[in-house]
Amino acid sequence: MTLDASLAVVLGVAVGALAGIVGGALAAWRQSKLALEKWSRSREDQHRSDTREAVATVARTLASTAHSMMWATFKVLTSGKASREALASFEVEFHGEVATLVSAQMQLAALDHALYARVTPYIGQVIALGGNTYAALRASMEKDLDAEDRLRSCNQEALDLIRDVPTKVAGLLAPPEAAA
Repeated sequence: MTLDASLAVVLGVAVGALAGIVGGALAAWRQSKLALEKWSRSREDQHRSDTREAVATVARTLASTAHSMMWATFKVLTSGKASREALASFEVEFHGEVATLVSAQMQLAALDHALYARVTPYIGQVIALGGNTYAALRASMEKDLDAEDRLRSCNQEALDLIRDVPTKVAGLLAPPEAAA
């Protein structure tokens, strides 16, 4: 069986066209796969960046809040007097810091629930200490007998918290099994 020249040309063109179509489809598929991988890496990078930013906000606010408590108690301990203005100022500052902490906590809940679960006890500790600090400052204004001891205790807890923030935050960023 022999092929005539025109049939050979048609078959050659058909094979070439088919090879071009298959090659084009494979190239397009590969390009699409690479684009998807690039997009996926970009999303992962953004997720890591958002998570680091939320943790940084928690760290910054934990330290700032603890410093506010330490400073408010220190001023009363060294001067021997508390004023309504100082108490009101502390209350406003503390409420702002709590809002920032809870906002960062909710960001973490959306980004990484395990990290959220690990940061929540620290935030609870700071909020409780803030309440204790407010009560101690108020007791000092009212000249309660145990006010000075309560102020010293809150001051020391706040100072300890400030010192612990870098270690605690570094522990947050470590894998859960390394932090345990």
